[in-house]
Amino acid sequence: MEECNFRHAYLIIAHNNFRQLQTLIHLLDDERNDIYLHIDQKAQAFSPKMLHTDFSKLTLIDRLSVSWGGESLIQCELNLLKAALPGKYRYYHLISGADLPLKSQDHIHHFFLEQDGAEFMEFDTISNESQLFFERVRYYFPLQEWAGSSGRWLRRPLMALGWGLVSLQKFLHIRRPDIVPVYKGAQWFSITHNLANYVVTREKLIKKQFFCGWCADEFFLQSIAMASPYRNNIHSNYLRAIDWQRGDPYTYRKEDVPELLASPNFWGRKFNENVDQEAIDLIAAHLTK
Repeated sequence: MEECNFRHAYLIIAHNNFRQLQTLIHLLDDERNDIYLHIDQKAQAFSPKMLHTDFSKLTLIDRLSVSWGGESLIQCELNLLKAALPGKYRYYHLISGADLPLKSQDHIHHFFLEQDGAEFMEFDTISNESQLFFERVRYYFPLQEWAGSSGRWLRRPLMALGWGLVSLQKFLHIRRPDIVPVYKGAQWFSITHNLANYVVTREKLIKKQFFCGWCADEFFLQSIAMASPYRNNIHSNYLRAIDWQRGDPYTYRKEDVPELLASPNFWGRKFNENVDQEAIDLIAAHLTK
């Protein structure tokens, strides 16, 4: 077990709304944090001059063209972890550019100091009982990178064709092996240096079992973590407020802010400056007062 410092690394995946992203970075900008940022290669309007920090080191990693549900998203997460690992941080938090913290950095650091060694990620227990979900990584979806980067009008037929190829694989008795048992949950996490390092050392296994799947970013981390020496440290709670009942997911509005700030969650997703800038402003004002 490696000796770590007490700093935290924030790993951010973003692709738009760069004024909002600067607000997020400002709320994370703390001498106890460093920030590692991936900006989608397709975001042509981005310039590094749009973003700055006063206390945290801000590192922009090499940009990939990331497709929804594709293997490029897994690679992006692995690249963020690999960029941050030399810092030997106490915790690594994966969030999106559409997230905002709901608690102060003092509160967050105090919590993780008390919970030192615990791993936080979601497990979708309903999906874990469904064979349909496991088919997303037990068969090959060679069109997912194209489907994930296409508009809605093209995505649906490509996904339908992908499932047609699954039927063909079943007929031909083609199925990738389960190298590790499969578990599913949200892609966002807060994990220790030891687990982060373990995940990166399993990159070849991850590519063999989870690349060319459908939304396999929701499987690989949980599966690797449950096959690791740290499985007994896992808490099935990822400390994020995400509303799938009202949206895909729902974009929070100003009227949701009091409930969000009163919740036990540490981060909220998602916010959009083009939908309700006031919701972002209210949270920023609360955390910086």
